[in-house]
Amino acid sequence: MKSFATSLALAALVASTAMVSASTMDQPDVPDVVRRHAHKRAAHKSCSASGQAKHKSKKPAAAAAQNYKSSGSKSTSSSHSQSKSDSDSSSSSSSSSSSSSANGNTSGGKMGLCWANRDGMPIDNFDFGSVSWFYSWDSVPGWDNAPVDKLMYCPMLWGWKNADSFKKNVLDNLDAKSNQHKCAMAMNEVNQKGQSDMSPQDGCKLIEEYLLPLKNKGWYLMGPSTTNAPDGKTWYQNFKKACPDTFNKLDSIAIHYYGTSSDDFKQYLQDWHQTFGKDIWVTEFSCQDFSSKNQQCDKDKTNAFANEVTSFMNSQDWVKGWAPFAVIQNLQGVSETQRLSNGNNPTALFRTYANAN
Repeated sequence: MKSFATSLALAALVASTAMVSASTMDQPDVPDVVRRHAHKRAAHKSCSASGQAKHKSKKPAAAAAQNYKSSGSKSTSSSHSQSKSDSDSSSSSSSSSSSSSANGNTSGGKMGLCWANRDGMPIDNFDFGSVSWFYSWDSVPGWDNAPVDKLMYCPMLWGWKNADSFKKNVLDNLDAKSNQHKCAMAMNEVNQKGQSDMSPQDGCKLIEEYLLPLKNKGWYLMGPSTTNAPDGKTWYQNFKKACPDTFNKLDSIAIHYYGTSSDDFKQYLQDWHQTFGKDIWVTEFSCQDFSSKNQQCDKDKTNAFANEVTSFMNSQDWVKGWAPFAVIQNLQGVSETQRLSNGNNPTALFRTYANAN
């Protein structure tokens, strides 16, 4: 996303259609989880969970408490099933990072998996390199044998529609395997039509009812994610004004970015970190143009983008984790040059991300 006036204006156009959401996989047993929707101000796309979807998970990166050293995490929205989430301790620069009692496992790097496949694909095939965490856009991974002992899993309060399952699977079941990492993610793309789409005031209410009770028990909390449309930053500014105490209790912020300029991406991250003073998790991103220009990244530009942005994110202490969109068969409108999986196997691009320094 972009940070300065000019950058933000351009980024808005390029990335406004950008946010991607988890939707129908090619496997017949996987419910619709990723859906793309046009943003009312600029076409955006984003990973979203639709109701009860099942997903797979991967090796969780540094994720949960204030002491995390390597982390990464993404939005979750799959429903029925237990799973674990490994949290790596990475020191959160956020002024609100205070959940030092959260469990952590610092194996692996910052890369996470956007996994909406549950067990429809072998997640072990993608568990290598810097992969250390995963999320499913829901309160549970989506299948009983999810590798939560190896990868950090963070349940997600996707929005109002999975609030009941979040209460059942997380708040009322704290000892579940999938909750062992004490890391929770707030709502998915709060500024996006077709995603959780809510006012800052409603965001305050949802977090205060379902997430702050976890904070009091030592959990690490990731704030809501937004698309990289201009109203994403505005939403967060209004959210902070609406409930400053609640905002301060969040350990970090999650953002999504879709665009084709690595420089704009880096500026966007820096701007958000400087503006809000919180650690950042990039839970969706891709070298993808959703603007009217529709100028997609070819293979060479994609590889250059992947190497440059991952090198930058890995070098910033305040970027706790990142996850490219997405290990799924149906790319939901994202260019084929961004494909991370070919059948059950990782593509060359996935390996570039996983092996990035």
